[in-house]
Amino acid sequence: MLQSFEHRSEPRTICEGDVRLYADGLSGELMARLLDVSNNGFRAMHSSPDVTPGREFEFRHRFFVGRARVVWTRPYAGSTQSGFQVLRG
Repeated sequence: MLQSFEHRSEPRTICEGDVRLYADGLSGELMARLLDVSNNGFRAMHSSPDVTPGREFEFRHRFFVGRARVVWTRPYAGSTQSGFQVLRG
């Protein structure tokens, strides 16, 4: 069954590739796979229990670099998907 994402407030654009996540208290980087982006955030797939709502991460992708806060996390097909809000300023 496909999940509906009708509650999204912004259109998404498919954007793939590895995204590296860094946060205080973590040793090293977390690797995630970018799924899509919007003007103010992105969605990524990963397998880390350290990616929890409210936590902030520095992120690096080949096209994007910045800081983001985890808005939601849910299991998906044997992995985990998380939505991130990009923090500006």
